[in-house]
Amino acid sequence: MKYTLAPILFAALIALAGCAQFRNVYPQLTETQAPLVADCQRLGVIAETANADHLSGYMARRSMENRVRERAVQLGATHIVWLHRTDTSATAQAFRCAAD
Repeated sequence: MKYTLAPILFAALIALAGCAQFRNVYPQLTETQAPLVADCQRLGVIAETANADHLSGYMARRSMENRVRERAVQLGATHIVWLHRTDTSATAQAFRCAAD
């Protein structure tokens, strides 16, 4: 019995760990479209490239996009508009919008 329970527990642990990747790390930052931030203050363009140290292309892309988000938060952005996203590079415009 204990040998059949171990694989089930291991699979459950892997599933929970995988779901943790999809949580919103930057809840104060909203990804939107350009027309919706027309009245907001432009803070700048942020560009990043993928890190070749990652074993997975998916993880390299997620890390790159999170670095763009982190830099936007450091600028005080409330919104970003993605201008360009591929597996190897990403560019976004950062905006600070007044609270309604």
